[in-house]
Amino acid sequence: MIDNLGSGGAERQMVGLAVLLKKRGYTVDLVAYHVNDFYVQTARDGGVDPIVLLVKDNPLSKLMAVRRHIKKSGGYDWLISYKTGPGIIGCILRVFGMKLNLIVSERNTSQSIGRMEKIRFFLFRKADYVVPNSQSQVDFIQKNFPKLKNKTLAITNFTDTDFFKPCETKSNKCINVLTTARIAKQKNVLRFLEAIAVLKEKGVNNVLFDWYGDEKQGEESYVQKVYRKVEELKLADIIQFHPATKKIVEQYQHCDVFCLPSNYEGFPNVICEAMSCGKPIVCSRVCDNPYIVKEGVNALLFDNSDVNDMADKIQQICSMSTETLNRWGHVSREIAENLFSMDAFVDKYIKLIES
Repeated sequence: MIDNLGSGGAERQMVGLAVLLKKRGYTVDLVAYHVNDFYVQTARDGGVDPIVLLVKDNPLSKLMAVRRHIKKSGGYDWLISYKTGPGIIGCILRVFGMKLNLIVSERNTSQSIGRMEKIRFFLFRKADYVVPNSQSQVDFIQKNFPKLKNKTLAITNFTDTDFFKPCETKSNKCINVLTTARIAKQKNVLRFLEAIAVLKEKGVNNVLFDWYGDEKQGEESYVQKVYRKVEELKLADIIQFHPATKKIVEQYQHCDVFCLPSNYEGFPNVICEAMSCGKPIVCSRVCDNPYIVKEGVNALLFDNSDVNDMADKIQQICSMSTETLNRWGHVSREIAENLFSMDAFVDKYIKLIES
């Protein structure tokens, strides 16, 4: 269960998990309670026809709709929830006596402990397992909520290395830097634009930037600040923002460098996908990023709060020779093949299900 099947990384991983479990012989229903059909066809192509519960946008309506669906279906042995809302719904259903085993999945790294975090992790005591997709979040939970320690473990994201694969690219006069992420505060877009402006002031004129991702709902004012910043810094000639696309693999394959400037992440799918496509990486030194890439071997890391450091690292990687960029790209592909296996990902969930 997930809130919707939109274009984000969590949605892609949930669809993948449903399809992989189906291929392993499990009966799987993929349930969402908001309409967004970005990954619906992907699920259907894998043999899973998603169920969308049409509900009002309030917590009680969602809870009651999920409860009705589970009863109507005859019940489930396991509920695997992705993202905060579905996880809380699963726990509340357990509080009120619904009989099902429950895995709640954390998809980001918590940055603080407020009232909502305390409520969420208190409710998570009702889950059988709490499964973050990063070791950073495991460490956070085990340190701050010790009663969850024995039921919390990381299952990192998979990457389909048969789909996300390198292809021969034509040499360009300019270095193309790609980012794939929602336009949101978490992704540090404003500082990224300031770093690009620093590069422009330095006379770096052989680098072009493309950002693919939808605008985050609920952060409309931040999104407008982003667009105003592009105009204010006169960057429209070197950075383009594009909506999310189902053909993102082609963008990975045809860029020269992948950049992710986020303030925080869970386990960043997009870095893994870019590495699987054989690309060198420049990204912020946050959460699990330093464990995924090899600094100085296939990637450069920067301080997400330091515009000048970000600009310096982008300039440094874009100044590398074609031979060095290709060598770093080969290392990225090797890491992806070794660490991001789909089989390892689904095997870990099956181990929990069968335990």
